[in-house]
Amino acid sequence: MLSFARNIRCYFCFATILTVAGITIPVLPPSSLAAPASPKGGQSDIVFTATLDKAEYAAEEPANLAFALKNKGKSPVYVNKRFYFGPEDAPKNQKEVYVTITSPSGQKLPFKFPYETGYPKTDYFTLLEPAQEVKADYPRNLRGNFEFKEEGTYTVTAVYQNTFGRELGLDVFQGKLTAEPVRFQIKK
Repeated sequence: MLSFARNIRCYFCFATILTVAGITIPVLPPSSLAAPASPKGGQSDIVFTATLDKAEYAAEEPANLAFALKNKGKSPVYVNKRFYFGPEDAPKNQKEVYVTITSPSGQKLPFKFPYETGYPKTDYFTLLEPAQEVKADYPRNLRGNFEFKEEGTYTVTAVYQNTFGRELGLDVFQGKLTAEPVRFQIKK
């Protein structure tokens, strides 16, 4: 993305110098200056998964949840691989992934300790080629945002919902993907 911006800047600097010197150059159509787009039709072929490192945890043991996106289609698609983790009720620009957890008694656990984030860095956007998978840099410890007070089986549902990338000129996947629910047990 940085090389794209650098090329645009060089083109306009060169065009300015030539114009001052009285030399005209053909004007590039705006479409040639746009950032690459995700090919049409590939966006529905992205699969989001959330996996736990174990199926059973002791009372205070970290419960680590990892995220991944896989392109099962035939066309490359730009995705946001930051996987910022926030509460379900946060504004769209303050979450890329949210998790709902249902306790053994059927209660939905509240998300604790949310924090605001800024825009993702350009490095977080990647072109996901067919059959390619991108994983989160690190797993999220669910105990950092949820309290597990009951013994028994919990159900975790993760949702990927990216809203970023268009401000950078990228045609990034903007859909909502729900991972298959995963279950784990807390033993005291």
